[in-house]
Amino acid sequence: MVAEEAEIRELLGERVRIRPWRRADTLMQERWPRYSEPFSSLWNIPRPYQPGQDDSHWTGATEAWAIDLRSGPLIGRISLREIDRQWQSARLGISLAQPYVGQGLGGEALRLFLAYYFGSLGYRRMVLDVAAFNLRAVRCYQRLGFVGVGSEWRRIGNEPVLRLLDDQQYQHLRPHFRRNRFDAQVEFYEMELTREAWLAAGGSLI
Repeated sequence: MVAEEAEIRELLGERVRIRPWRRADTLMQERWPRYSEPFSSLWNIPRPYQPGQDDSHWTGATEAWAIDLRSGPLIGRISLREIDRQWQSARLGISLAQPYVGQGLGGEALRLFLAYYFGSLGYRRMVLDVAAFNLRAVRCYQRLGFVGVGSEWRRIGNEPVLRLLDDQQYQHLRPHFRRNRFDAQVEFYEMELTREAWLAAGGSLI
């Protein structure tokens, strides 16, 4: 059974610590510097509601944990939403402060959290959605064992940053965007990881 509430505990990794999110953390998160990646404003386009989707078992609650360096500072946030008690499933959200991106800290934090998620919290499935052009994030999830189960296109209007797609250095990202005179869309992958797949890949439980 899935635990009714997140247990109050601290998880320690080699470089990171995961603990329950506190109100003061929200103020600290708001002070994080802006991301330097030019397309970062498109990473978190909301998922469109799918008519007829069965959300009757979702609690509507969001649970969150802070990611700290073991030396102290807050560097990220992990959250669960679309928590489904019946199917023992939830949707992952994770964000990392710009100065700590690209150092393997997000992957370390997720590996630690997944052991807790499938262990003490009792979940059997995790899902997530990720912008297909966010190649670093996609590769991180794949290393952890997540597999793609579909994709969808989300409307983004005529964002000024889309002009960069005409530059040669961003040519590899073009397949993940659709553009016309009046509108644009970006592709998002839907990915999932089951408890069985996590354990089969050598994942631990805590």
